[in-house]
Amino acid sequence: MTGLLLEGIVASGKTSVIRAIQALPAWQRRSSKLLLSEFFTERANEHLRNRDADAYRALMHKNLRILDAARQIEMASPLLSEESGRELCYLLERFHFTNAISYADGLLETYRDIDLTLARLNCRVVVLLVEESMVSSRVAEVFRQRGQAWQAYQKRLEEKVGDLGTHYVGVQRAFVSGLKWTSMEHRTIDATDKDWRRCAEEILEFWRI
Repeated sequence: MTGLLLEGIVASGKTSVIRAIQALPAWQRRSSKLLLSEFFTERANEHLRNRDADAYRALMHKNLRILDAARQIEMASPLLSEESGRELCYLLERFHFTNAISYADGLLETYRDIDLTLARLNCRVVVLLVEESMVSSRVAEVFRQRGQAWQAYQKRLEEKVGDLGTHYVGVQRAFVSGLKWTSMEHRTIDATDKDWRRCAEEILEFWRI
């Protein structure tokens, strides 16, 4: 089993990079692939009244049980050894970095157990970065492209935190600080130029798939 967690602020290009990864032959050649998008890893809790750290811990453990089940299948079958090239290749869009920053007061240590479990499941983490001077314009660009519900959420957030560009620069710095804390192999990739294919190729080289 080999996995990758893709993190980054709003407008960093996570969805575009995932599409670019899926278009690469190295990904397409993998016989068993699993993508859990932000709808599974974070946004599945949007209907809850109480969206606290424990609610997101419970959600992430549900995701991890999917991976644990696959790991048990792999361990029971010689056909699915690492050497066979048939092991599961999984990709997570957002996980405990986002959830700690958004719902646990930025305390990544809250999800230490999640981090250690992902490390055990052979997961690496990549944080997509946007040059800080470009964050405001990237957020504004994405704001115009998204639907009314997302725009309304960002407006509420702006009322709470002030300037969105400044807010997301702070969030990005928190992601980078989290890399000093994680047990997983990690790296950052500059996505300022929106060259999604280059980002995808760099990710697969780091991921070694």
